[in-house]
Amino acid sequence: MNIMKKFLGASALAAFIALSASQLSAQRIPDQGKNFTVSDSPETTVFNLKTPSDNRHVHQYNKTKPAPAPAPVAAPAPAGDCSIGTVTDYIDKHLVRLEKSAPDMVAINTPYDYNYTVIAKDKVKKVVVEEQIPAGTVYVSSEPEAEVNGSSVTWTLYNVQSGSRTPLKLTVKPTQVADLSNCATIVAYPEACTTTQVGAPELAIVKTTPNEQVLLGAGVPWNITVTNVGNFCAYDVVLTDTLPAGVAHDSGNSTLTTNLGTLAPGESRDVTVNTTASATGEHCNTAVASASNAASVEDDACVVVVEAGIDVVKEGTPMQFVGKKASYTITATNTGDVPLSDVVVVDTVPSQNKLLTAPGAQINGNTATWTTSLGAGESKSFDVTVLGLQEGTYCNQVSAASAQYGLSGNDDACTEWRGYPALLIEVIDTEDPLLVGEETTYVIQITNQGTAQDTNVGLEVQLPSQLKVVSAAGDTQGSITGNNVSFAPYSVLKAKQIIEFRVVAQAVAEGDARFKAQMRSDLLKTPVPEEEATQVY
Repeated sequence: MNIMKKFLGASALAAFIALSASQLSAQRIPDQGKNFTVSDSPETTVFNLKTPSDNRHVHQYNKTKPAPAPAPVAAPAPAGDCSIGTVTDYIDKHLVRLEKSAPDMVAINTPYDYNYTVIAKDKVKKVVVEEQIPAGTVYVSSEPEAEVNGSSVTWTLYNVQSGSRTPLKLTVKPTQVADLSNCATIVAYPEACTTTQVGAPELAIVKTTPNEQVLLGAGVPWNITVTNVGNFCAYDVVLTDTLPAGVAHDSGNSTLTTNLGTLAPGESRDVTVNTTASATGEHCNTAVASASNAASVEDDACVVVVEAGIDVVKEGTPMQFVGKKASYTITATNTGDVPLSDVVVVDTVPSQNKLLTAPGAQINGNTATWTTSLGAGESKSFDVTVLGLQEGTYCNQVSAASAQYGLSGNDDACTEWRGYPALLIEVIDTEDPLLVGEETTYVIQITNQGTAQDTNVGLEVQLPSQLKVVSAAGDTQGSITGNNVSFAPYSVLKAKQIIEFRVVAQAVAEGDARFKAQMRSDLLKTPVPEEEATQVY
């Protein structure tokens, strides 16, 4: 019994295949009323499409001509003749394209799928795809789940984006042997949108000045920005700036008006008002912006005008001798009413002096630098000690500055550096002791060891009784009177200069002979004596 059922089923399938083959072997003349094209492949099934599109076709899988339909036989047809192909279709509605595919042959009671792809060529508000469940089948499922009403299956897609591809699927199950034809439709609902904005202008104003504190007489710029922060144009915008009494404009006016015209939404206009600080104290400047269709707004900025100043005084030794030390005192004073945090005091010693000490300073050669701070009205003192190297009057320069307010001051202290003569007299005898009748020479040298010249340097010589003068010579002419020799004054004896005199004497008696010399000059108020002892035997 089972064998008979299988045989009858195979016979029916063979008859169905034979019938299809005989149809394919017939002349391929399309039904003019149906308007569709069938491929040449025997592996496709032609649906009887009741409502064909303008561009309907069936896939073909090879280019070979089909073989003649075989005669009905009891055995099943070869497997290759029953391979399942695919039929496809598409609808192009400019905005969207619907592509559809389905198997071209299925077995009865075997579910199969209709697959659709919705391709958006532009953004579409709503797309409706409708399909009919073919007669002879029953609905199984749909993805995404569609609205099923009788034999009608409907998908509704919202806000489809341009370029998107949306897959749809309908699964049905055939319940009878038939050609199952159905047609899908697609409708796109594009939209044309407009937006009308209802807005209102709104002004905003910001006023600033770059420096919160300035010096008296300094420039004070006021920066004003007016902005339309609303969403509608502001018309006839006017900026009015009223200056306080403590600042002045070059025009001499205290009320300054600027017409800004129309400001679009989000648009800003910048205005700078340049003034000069004319009085100390805090001064606030108010600016008002108004428009013909918007409320007025105002803002202010304040500046503190201060008077700042710095002074420096230097005092020191007015006269000193070369080679000696001179001291100076520097006093830096904050003469303003604001503290100074960056005061730099620099003392420069001239090259004719040498900087010795400057407590608390950084010393670099002949320059001493102090860095300090000064409160309002505060003074600080600094000390400097120098060594005089050269005659003349030389000034010691000092400066004090504060970069914070661009302040500076300077002073100097001058010292007359004098040289001073310092005479040294030396006497030696070339021969000592002497026998009566022998001679010796007394060499007298006068040296100016000081730093200045001396004038009219003279020499007087007195020989003891044990000696007598034989001759006298030197840098000036000597005059002999008995046992005394007087040398003419040397007019100018410069610093470090040496002059020499010689007196030749003969021993005439035994004893302790004391050779005496006296030096005199314009500097020396009292003559300077010098002795040399010579023994005579």
